[in-house]
Amino acid sequence: MYPQIITYLLSFINYQEQLIRTLLTLLIGKSMFNKPTEQPVNKPYRKLQVDDLPIIEVPEKLDYRILLTEYFEKNGKTLKPVQRRKNSKVTVPKSMICPKCGAPSEYLYANNGDKGQYQCKVCSCLFSDKNRFSKEAILKCPHCSKTLEKIKERKDFHVFKCKNNECPYYQRKLNGMSSKERKRFNKDPQAFKLRYIFRQFHIDFQPLSKESPELPVVDLSKVYTSPHTLGLILTYHVNYGLSARKTAAIMKDVHGVPISHQTILNYEKSVSLLLKPYVDHYPYELSEQFCGDETYIRVNGRWHYLFFFFDAVKKIILSYPVSP
Repeated sequence: MYPQIITYLLSFINYQEQLIRTLLTLLIGKSMFNKPTEQPVNKPYRKLQVDDLPIIEVPEKLDYRILLTEYFEKNGKTLKPVQRRKNSKVTVPKSMICPKCGAPSEYLYANNGDKGQYQCKVCSCLFSDKNRFSKEAILKCPHCSKTLEKIKERKDFHVFKCKNNECPYYQRKLNGMSSKERKRFNKDPQAFKLRYIFRQFHIDFQPLSKESPELPVVDLSKVYTSPHTLGLILTYHVNYGLSARKTAAIMKDVHGVPISHQTILNYEKSVSLLLKPYVDHYPYELSEQFCGDETYIRVNGRWHYLFFFFDAVKKIILSYPVSP
């Protein structure tokens, strides 16, 4: 008698368990008892890398009028403009000038036909049609001293890359890859950074300039630290949330720059005072969907409410008043 009762109770319990599973699945959408079959993706990301600054070579600037005068004094005759063939299909734009001496188009050759390379008859400068006006300085790779090539133009910066296959930086990265990385590199080369890359920023802050209500502690225009070093300090301390002491230790151990934690705090406060007006008055391109939210933060041992409004589409914070 008892074994039959036990069997009946066990079957009834199993039935109840199945019923509970079914009801929970209908209510929640998935079973709470089934273990997840998906595994977290273990994708190797690029490690933080800080490249050296490029070699900046300022091209020599000459005056074609002085060169023409020197040519006349040396040869006893004037340097005549370029004589062009009447039936030639290759022309030099009249608005073009030499980027080195400023000679007008009358003294410029079409050096390689219609392929866009020109040569100045006055100073013998070779230049191309694409960079004749923008080449104020020549950027070279700090590892092989080859000229960097502009590969992308963005709104606020240009991207330059060293395409020299014999560059020590490229060869060291290429030879240091494992066989597994080699196979992945052949399929997805964009996942690896093997060549030297430099970003040249050209943000114009002048239209956004506003007077700050509080003067910074440190006058950043008079500090001995280079803009590159200051950018590293702010990246570690602000972007990655490291303390001032840890940032000072990284600057000393990794980059060989001795700096105190108090100096880092002074830099942080000075930069924040200078950048806050730019952020507040920046002419963002907004959508038509706005939202608001609130949170609370602890300042000097007391809790304060923070109300902020933001663009729901472009994720731009528009205002952030703090309660007294």
